[in-house]
Amino acid sequence: MQAGYPSSWYAQSVGAHDDYSALSGSQQADVCIIGGGFTGLSAACTLMEAGKSVILLEAHQVGWGASGRNGGQMIRGFVGQEKLARRFGEEGAKAVDAMMWAGHDLIRRRIDDYGINCDLTPGWLEVASTPRQLASLYHHYNEMETKFPDRGWHFMGVDELRATMGGDQFLGGLLSMSDGHLHPLKLCVGLARGAASKGASIHEHSPVTGIEPGPRVRVMTADGDVTADHLLLAANVHHQLPIRELTGTSSAAASYMMATEPLDSALLDELNPKRYAICDTKKVCDYFRMSSDGRVLFGGRVNYSGRKPKSVQAKLLPRLLKIWPQLEGVKITHEWGGRLGVPYGQVPLIGRVGDNIWFGAGYTGHGVNMGNLAGDMLGQAIAGTSTQHFDLFAKMPKRRVPFGHLSCARWLGQQAVSLAVFYYWLKDRL
Repeated sequence: MQAGYPSSWYAQSVGAHDDYSALSGSQQADVCIIGGGFTGLSAACTLMEAGKSVILLEAHQVGWGASGRNGGQMIRGFVGQEKLARRFGEEGAKAVDAMMWAGHDLIRRRIDDYGINCDLTPGWLEVASTPRQLASLYHHYNEMETKFPDRGWHFMGVDELRATMGGDQFLGGLLSMSDGHLHPLKLCVGLARGAASKGASIHEHSPVTGIEPGPRVRVMTADGDVTADHLLLAANVHHQLPIRELTGTSSAAASYMMATEPLDSALLDELNPKRYAICDTKKVCDYFRMSSDGRVLFGGRVNYSGRKPKSVQAKLLPRLLKIWPQLEGVKITHEWGGRLGVPYGQVPLIGRVGDNIWFGAGYTGHGVNMGNLAGDMLGQAIAGTSTQHFDLFAKMPKRRVPFGHLSCARWLGQQAVSLAVFYYWLKDRL
């Protein structure tokens, strides 16, 4: 495992990782970015490609947060896209369609441009447990096949699905070959190398201690400071600085994963011969896939209350065995978790404070796609090359928990999200 990363299969398997020194002394740049996850790294690449100078500050290591620990499922679109489309009518609907695959296309381009090996594998299979979910999934299939006929759609009935994923718990599924899965920490490391190769200055182990707004923003750490024309806040739920416009707009949800020992090829072929990423259609969902070294990676939303389970395996293994009882007795070698941002208004939080402080966060489990797309969107807006989609997100009302600036507001927000998830948990069973 790479020193400094939380324990996970991703940290163990990421391979060589470039170390970036902590910030020291006074530095200047066109743009300072706080956060070395997908949003910050994608923005850094976009800004460097536009000829801007960039200094990126990461409190721990590149990909330390949710960007380097998530399920690795590259899923189209973003949570809250229906709200954005309704808010802006025809303009919003066209923007949602344009963004549906833009994150995927961006990731694939950067994998090619920067030579990133992140185990990208095509195919994402969404499966239904109830007749109501199956009907909804079939309606979605007809809609997407009409709008995006070249994205590799295939609807499966129960018999075909049984042969595709080695079990009979689900009634049917929708496959998209344009979605897929990857090793998220390898992608983070590759994006950092790509940005650095273009001239970006990346500093790990550099937690920000303060921000001084102004015509040029000053960002302080324990051992240095950066003065920049623009500041991008891209630390998501790990952001702790008192930016009043952002307080009370989101809550942290806890998501957990585990990895089995490597399985023999015959068992892998029985369970998932095409190695698709799989996710059920429930709001409180389980997601699973095979790793490049033949493990099952299984994750789920254990809770939204902030309470960490004593044993991730005890929570997740029964759910895995319900899907694939063939794995009874298989050893679990890794378990880990992390926090992801859930905006109270559902739509990702993308916008600007004043003239030169920008932010992007809150992707509610779609961070692989939307985190990269948001970073690119913000980078283009800061560079002045395009603000078309950024403007729509910036205009979206930001729903807030009452008294969001008070210390108790985060707890209240978590309880509200927990109640909402309990509602969806009940609805999933209908």
